[in-house]
Amino acid sequence: MFELSDLKKTRFYQEVFAEGQAEAKKAAILRMVSIGLAKEQIATVLDLSVAEVEATIAEAEQN
Repeated sequence: MFELSDLKKTRFYQEVFAEGQAEAKKAAILRMVSIGLAKEQIATVLDLSVAEVEATIAEAEQN
């Protein structure tokens, strides 16, 4: 029988899961920027580099 653990092993599931995590991270960064947190603070909270935070903000500003 096909179980949830089998589904989690599929490439499709892993790609969709990673995409969802990336979108959630982007949303969190943009929300924190909107309330006035500094890039360094955001990076610390989300355990990211400042460069990753800056790249996400720059990408959002272009769109």
